[in-house]
Amino acid sequence: MISFPVQVLLFTAISVVIVVMGAFYAERDDGRALRSIPRRLAVFLLSCAAVAVVMLIVEATFASV
Repeated sequence: MISFPVQVLLFTAISVVIVVMGAFYAERDDGRALRSIPRRLAVFLLSCAAVAVVMLIVEATFASV
């Protein structure tokens, strides 16, 4: 089984690829796309974390019944 830090590293690497591709498809200007990547990556990772927290809350709430 893969350790947790390796899983986080792999998820972050795939997230960077997803965000970079999305930024270059969304922006016409390459400079603006490159400048938007850190903000987009932060929003993407925080959104994924929020979904994971909600899923854990729902699991703890309904799976324990």
